[in-house]
Amino acid sequence: MENLIKAILDIFRTHNILLYVVCIVSGVLSYNVFGLAELTGFVNIKGEYRNYVGLVFLVCVITVLVLCIKSIVSYFRHSITDIKNRKEKGRLIEQKLINLTNPEKAVLFQYFIQNSETIWLPLSGQEVVELCNSHILTLASSSSRPTIAGQAVMLKLSQLLKQRLANLYPEIYSNNYDQNVVNDLVLKFTPNSVHEVNKNRKIFNY
Repeated sequence: MENLIKAILDIFRTHNILLYVVCIVSGVLSYNVFGLAELTGFVNIKGEYRNYVGLVFLVCVITVLVLCIKSIVSYFRHSITDIKNRKEKGRLIEQKLINLTNPEKAVLFQYFIQNSETIWLPLSGQEVVELCNSHILTLASSSSRPTIAGQAVMLKLSQLLKQRLANLYPEIYSNNYDQNVVNDLVLKFTPNSVHEVNKNRKIFNY
């Protein structure tokens, strides 16, 4: 509702203010609001000219109504599009989570090792790029750090997705993880670029 009110108010911010001035003035004079038509001498004008002012008021009112309807329709259209996009995004994320490769699982496990929603990862790493393109990882900061593996950036894995990972792969991400599976995953599948970023992070303490 708040966004709908904002959309309606945007009409008055984006369209020519002269339209609303003419609409208000012609309406006030046509209907003699507060007796202004008499005070200004408008009632003494010939009837045919007063009719023209009334016609101007009618045209202005219709124009304002059209603009209001247009803005409301545009608001609902964008709302529907946003809902569809969010659903599609959720579907893509879920599909990717179900089909994670072992190196991608190893990258995501770094969030559990470091016990944080945001960690430094190599921006050019293939697995990292894939996870970002799938909307699983999102940029948490615009700052970056130079490393042997290229630029490292701070990326976020939401708590909700961490919980989803724990449900999908309890042997890796849950509290009841399998130590052998985890060791095998970390030792064999963690990308070298991730190791380099971790080394750089420890050396320069960031």
